[in-house]
Amino acid sequence: METKGKKEIKGRMLRLLSVDARISMQDLANSLKTTKVNAYNAFNELSGEYGLRFVPEISIDKLWKWEFIKRARLRTKRGILAEAVEELPLTGFGEYLVLVKFVGKKPADEEVVRAIGNSYAPQFAAKAKGEYDLVIYVVERSYEDAVRFSDVFSKNLSKYRMLAYTTRVWGNFGFFPISNKLIEQFDIFDTYKNLLFGLNDGGRNTFTDIGKRFNQGPAQMLYAYDRLARTEILKRVTYFESKPRDNYLLMAIAKVDNDKAFEDSRNGWFVKLVKEYEDKENEFVFMCDTPSPRGAVVISELANKAAAGKFLSKMKKGLKGAEISGMQLTKVLLGGLGIRDFDMRYTSQYRRLERGRALPAAAEKGLETVENPNALD
Repeated sequence: METKGKKEIKGRMLRLLSVDARISMQDLANSLKTTKVNAYNAFNELSGEYGLRFVPEISIDKLWKWEFIKRARLRTKRGILAEAVEELPLTGFGEYLVLVKFVGKKPADEEVVRAIGNSYAPQFAAKAKGEYDLVIYVVERSYEDAVRFSDVFSKNLSKYRMLAYTTRVWGNFGFFPISNKLIEQFDIFDTYKNLLFGLNDGGRNTFTDIGKRFNQGPAQMLYAYDRLARTEILKRVTYFESKPRDNYLLMAIAKVDNDKAFEDSRNGWFVKLVKEYEDKENEFVFMCDTPSPRGAVVISELANKAAAGKFLSKMKKGLKGAEISGMQLTKVLLGGLGIRDFDMRYTSQYRRLERGRALPAAAEKGLETVENPNALD
């Protein structure tokens, strides 16, 4: 049986890795007030127990910066405004949800996967039980492209009747692990793209090993890491659990029916969440805002149906001015969720509330640039 002290070390380690998965063994040991060997052993146990995968967390909505810079540099100064600005609408990506309700007979899982096809756009798909039967998270260059993906998907399942809704979303907490297929579409300098490939395949890999794969040196990878972090495209290297402890996935949808009541209650709700998850494993996986209907979507990982009911009840009490419903994500068909025990002090919401003095100031967390995070010497 695991001792209380060992369990606490693992819990604190998950929090540290959630905001900076490239933290060195020495810094892990110092933060946990233990030896480097103990930290190393706990890290390996934790990685195996939860199936930790270390990956980059990317700001999808900020990718346009480096895409635009790359395209602008290929032009003369005189042509930048005339030509590069014309391409501005074609740079960058957005996040979308495709929500599907089948009418009558439903397709088999294999048919759904085949219908999704080989497109780079879908990063996650799961069967659902409730208001919708299927949820697909899509990253595309425009709303029109996202709708086009949805149309092709529907046509691939033409023998079934379905209602498909495509909505733009703005993620404000959590992430979905992205595919290398999507990274391939980023029109950024090769060194930056190579770094993202390397981190996506192993976020704690050395810069030397990542560089070797692309015939580049560690200094080039370190430079790219620093530049992407400074421009806030690379939020952090983090982790997700491929073998999570809990397996009830709840998707809650908030549809606003009173803007003022919703906005007035939202900050207070988040402050309560920060306090609640100080000493408790964070149940939130992903949150995003939706424009139509105006509101929000929240995905959470919970122990069971009873825990999901309590979670939904607390959400309804905390968020006023919105109609809130929940449904279970029953089976993941594509990709995965960014399930992790994230430290709420490093969310964008916390920073905003911190500036308004609704929450105490939290220390800034810079990204580690150590060559080999796993080193013991």
